[in-house]
Amino acid sequence: MKTLDQIASELAGYDPQALSADGVNSFLTQLVEPVTDIETSDIFNALGRVLATDIISPISVPPHDNSAMDGYAFDGAQLTADTALTLKIIGTALAGKAWSGTVQPGECVKIMTGAIMPAGLDTVVPQEFTRLNGDQLTIPAKVLQAGDNRRRLGEDLMQGQPALQKGEMLSPAALGLVASLGISTVPVLRRLKVAYFSTGDEILSLGEPPREGAVYDSNRYT
Repeated sequence: MKTLDQIASELAGYDPQALSADGVNSFLTQLVEPVTDIETSDIFNALGRVLATDIISPISVPPHDNSAMDGYAFDGAQLTADTALTLKIIGTALAGKAWSGTVQPGECVKIMTGAIMPAGLDTVVPQEFTRLNGDQLTIPAKVLQAGDNRRRLGEDLMQGQPALQKGEMLSPAALGLVASLGISTVPVLRRLKVAYFSTGDEILSLGEPPREGAVYDSNRYT
């Protein structure tokens, strides 16, 4: 690290009695060295820390095609512009429990938000848009298009892609993203080491007796 005199000699027009704000910043920039030490922190203690390396997603988000609605999943190719569509309900797909049957033309599956889309199905009609008669479901014309209400695999983030980049400050939202990837610890830069001091003839340290014209130091503790 350079000495103060060495730094001062490199600053054009340096005058310690009349430094501009930019001049002070230039001086301070040369006094400090960037923190490069890396620590590992669990996500409960990482709020406000600075990410030391990229976080690469180990999974795709979402991890599979899934439903964005509570409703009924079917092959959207069966929709026509001006005609209602009637389908037979043959099963139920729940969030966290995939439905593994085969859906033929003219059939559909009741599906919950977040449930995996059964093979061959690409469209979900919200349940409030439908009419039911036993196991028969009718979808009125013009209420949706093929592909509606389906979230695709990796739509938000593909496996192997950076989820967060080096240098980002870890906010609550960022840590929520980390948790959604199943990651419990993050690499962070060591915290800065900061010293506080107070100067002035009028400053009293805590524990000193009162003195005329003097005040106790409170800024450092605040």
